[in-house]
Amino acid sequence: MTLAVGEDAHFHVSTRPAARYRIEIFRLGLYQGLGGRRFACLPSCRTDEQGKAQPLPQAPSSDRALPVRANWPVTDLIQVQPRWLSGYYEARFVLTSGQGVGQGSETYFVVRAPPRRHSQMLVQVPANTWQAYNDWGGRSLYAGPTGAGFRVSFDRPYAPNKQSPLAWEIQLVRYLERSGYDVSYQTDLDTDRDPHSLLQHRVVITAGHDEYWTKGIRDAFEQARDHGVNLAFMGANVGFWQMRYEDAGRTIVEYRNAQLDPEPNAALKTIMFRRLQPPRPECQLRAVNWWGGVGASHDYAPVASALADAWFRNTGFTAASTLRGLVGYEWDAIDPSCSVPTQRVLFHWTGTTANADADAVRYIAPSGAIVFSTGSLQFSWGLDAFGNRGQVPADARLQQFMRNALRDLVRRHSGRPAKFGRA
Repeated sequence: MTLAVGEDAHFHVSTRPAARYRIEIFRLGLYQGLGGRRFACLPSCRTDEQGKAQPLPQAPSSDRALPVRANWPVTDLIQVQPRWLSGYYEARFVLTSGQGVGQGSETYFVVRAPPRRHSQMLVQVPANTWQAYNDWGGRSLYAGPTGAGFRVSFDRPYAPNKQSPLAWEIQLVRYLERSGYDVSYQTDLDTDRDPHSLLQHRVVITAGHDEYWTKGIRDAFEQARDHGVNLAFMGANVGFWQMRYEDAGRTIVEYRNAQLDPEPNAALKTIMFRRLQPPRPECQLRAVNWWGGVGASHDYAPVASALADAWFRNTGFTAASTLRGLVGYEWDAIDPSCSVPTQRVLFHWTGTTANADADAVRYIAPSGAIVFSTGSLQFSWGLDAFGNRGQVPADARLQQFMRNALRDLVRRHSGRPAKFGRA
């Protein structure tokens, strides 16, 4: 799931029925618009190897506390080389014989930057959420034929689902790398293991649907903000559920009910952060909460009173502008009962009685750190159209808005957004 230079990537391959295969490893990014570059192949890019069918796990039992694991042996491994830049990687398992020639599946992992490489920007990758929705073997953290599990394991393949980096993350990655920013990547597991890593960057960015956090991850983000590190939440429904790890980070635990969770420490109960005692609503960190906004796409609009803000400089936005389709698939809104200092709403969509509003918000913490929340999973679709099936085109106005915002976010601050000249 997450690797550093010099570490081995282990693969556990099953072909059903038995067939020959090759593993192709790509780094995801811009790469002249192609979306990725091939970095390596196993056994090589011109050869293949014989696979066999590995045993499938038993159907999930009625004991929802038991996770499903593949328990397959290691069939292939490769060492991460120094030329492998920090970033998202996709391993494609391609059949080279049998009726499924050319077909296969994929998995994703992240290569971290070397320990002494402190980029200006750090992107946190939501690996916890990928796994929470993964129902391979018949069980995820969500209701299904065998009920929602209380535990899910990283030790299994990914079943096809919409929680992949190609849904709401790759667009941000391509935009950042096209623009030449100094950026590195790590997963939410890395943040939990090394919370102080956030302090080594000017701005920490969450990508996509970063829904599942441990207490340690939430603490790390609050500590970073309180030490002057700027934060940008480039998705929605972020840090909503508190979870914890078992098995040295190989298993996610999530009961969703304090009474069912056997953990005696109330601070570690696996429930919504806002229902902890004392409560820790997301808006205390992000300025917005998820209130059930989910479903079809809607249009963001810039807030007229915010158009004089430096982040709107040279964008071309007016009070009549809209950003088509950028509110969805889930979205957040401000909570009037949750006060943060110097809050400014930048984009807004007025919901219906069945759906909460959506708000993109910025505030300045007492430390001087700037915190920006886009309030929508699809916000990054306006930065790059790759992978959204043509639903939403990239918007030059929003791209300029983000250039202005990121120019500000990579600076060290004394408590006020930067003022800058013409772009």
